[in-house]
Amino acid sequence: MPLLAAVFCSLLLAPPPVVVGGAPPFVQGVTEQLPEHATGHVLVKLAPGVRVGQGKGGEWKFTSLRASLRTMEGASARVLKSIGASNIAPAVEQIPKDAALAASLGLTRWMRVTIPERSDALQCVRALAGLRGLVECAEVDGVGSTALTPNDTDFWFQYALQNTGQTISGQAGIVNADIGVTEAWDLTTGNDVIIAVLDSGVDAHPEIASRLLPGYNFPDNTTTTIDECSHGTHVAGILAAKGNNATGIAGIAWNARILPGVVVNGCTGFESDAAEGVIWAIDQGSRLINMSLQYYTGTTLLHDAVIYAVNQGGIVVAATGNNGNGTVAFPARWDETIAVAATDNRDARASFSNYGVTVDVAAPGVGIWSTISTNGYTQKNGTSQAVPHVTGTIALMRTVNPTISLAEVRAILAATAHDILPVGTDQWTGAGRINAGAAVAAAMPTYDIADFNHDGIVNAQDLSIFLQSWGACVDCDACVADLDGNCIVDSPDLTILLSHWNG
Repeated sequence: MPLLAAVFCSLLLAPPPVVVGGAPPFVQGVTEQLPEHATGHVLVKLAPGVRVGQGKGGEWKFTSLRASLRTMEGASARVLKSIGASNIAPAVEQIPKDAALAASLGLTRWMRVTIPERSDALQCVRALAGLRGLVECAEVDGVGSTALTPNDTDFWFQYALQNTGQTISGQAGIVNADIGVTEAWDLTTGNDVIIAVLDSGVDAHPEIASRLLPGYNFPDNTTTTIDECSHGTHVAGILAAKGNNATGIAGIAWNARILPGVVVNGCTGFESDAAEGVIWAIDQGSRLINMSLQYYTGTTLLHDAVIYAVNQGGIVVAATGNNGNGTVAFPARWDETIAVAATDNRDARASFSNYGVTVDVAAPGVGIWSTISTNGYTQKNGTSQAVPHVTGTIALMRTVNPTISLAEVRAILAATAHDILPVGTDQWTGAGRINAGAAVAAAMPTYDIADFNHDGIVNAQDLSIFLQSWGACVDCDACVADLDGNCIVDSPDLTILLSHWNG
């Protein structure tokens, strides 16, 4: 709502605008995080020349030297009394250094009106907004918080998601040497995007069992997808373990569905089986494929399968390999994939992480705690563990922007990555260690406020949606067609919609 408030208070000047609610632009496919606001006070921007005063009985009122507004002083006193205003003080207590700029913005005219705790702040704002001429803008005061920290019991051990300097395997970490996913979670914790995990199988661990889709075992030609190598379940937990459930760990994309494709027999397998898995995953509807695998032949068959996936909008994320040398494994070596190297809790490249010019980005892969078997947790090392941190981040990016392309994902991941030594894009960690918070924020599309169906234009379809909302809003905060923020969809809103018409 603060974003909408800034827009409505600065652009719609006649009559003076009122902001009484609103919600962030709706992004299709996202479970919307509704704004919160203070209940013990509201904010009021006084019109130029208006002052705060008190009557003989101590009652608060707004005063003006303009004769035409003096009759409103009594009305202001009645409104302030009706909402239980007990104090009015400047909202900006510290005098801005650039006084001229502050005055031009009207910063010194913002007042904080104290009202009884747990009052209906929106109702108070509506009442104050009625004092036209005295009040230029009235709005609730938005409430935010530091980035979400889930209550999962083992979250403290997941330095890759939130590094506070905790010691992992005897090594003290560096604060913020993590992927910054808690900031991403302020935007979304993910939807039910399908992530294909081509691996050794995925067990029905409680953290992921309810979102585990029927899969296929390619070496055995069966539908049995029990984990044969205690590997795929670990990867799946990093990707999608249920967060904030007071149990175990938090995955990166809490609500993602896992499509398990077994492409190894035990812990080893053929590239042909991996190729089948890639084709199958795309045909099953997945457009995001996690390949925590390393091959060094690089068959044309596997390459063709990757191209098949990418040409249908798929994104394949793969491991650079764990041999500690300059030979990037397949399929990560191919340009069509996103190649992921591994780092530790001090933002250093893992000694086992393969390197080369095709490395795109890096992510934590040392001492990673995740799910195993049907009820356990364990720590593992590998570029295999780094990959799902990137895949999970892409799942969040596709939650806020379902149509984002591979090229856009690659560019955003590189642009938002945290550069680590050596400086600049390099063969060791590519663009650097990923920053999920920045990447998800950069992936979010922006829409015109009147583009209700988010198709990029404001046209008759938006008008149809608008007309269906005509009248008083049932929920002011969720009333997207209420463009002027007065909790009613009416002719002034129609005027705004038509002024944005471009279809």
